[in-house]
Amino acid sequence: MTPFDLKIITPEKTFFEGNTEQIIVRTVSGDIGILAGHAPYVANIVSSPFRIKIEGEFRTAAISGGLIKVSADGVTVVTSAIEWADEIDVARAEKAKTAAENKLRENASQKEFERAEQKLRRAMNRLVVAGKK
Repeated sequence: MTPFDLKIITPEKTFFEGNTEQIIVRTVSGDIGILAGHAPYVANIVSSPFRIKIEGEFRTAAISGGLIKVSADGVTVVTSAIEWADEIDVARAEKAKTAAENKLRENASQKEFERAEQKLRRAMNRLVVAGKK
């Protein structure tokens, strides 16, 4: 496969910058695979596994939503948080999941409820990517 440039940026750092052969990501419209030469594309990413093919092997990361932009120059992803599967703190993710579930059971405002739902989705995604759920 022909490689293309991929850059993944968070507020804290550049998570990944280099060549990749393929990425698979979930957008608000569903899963999409990107290869070299893909048509220009912009979409919102949802909290999900993010698969990156490097030298013939896929690596998986947990992404917490964001934006993907595909252009002739390559692919840029901007996200609030992303981490490789082997770097996920499972105990922390399980604690976050429990806290979010408890918050959802409370008589919270609509805004608090939506925030708890988002935290639950992120925690569940991290556990799935880590292989613990």
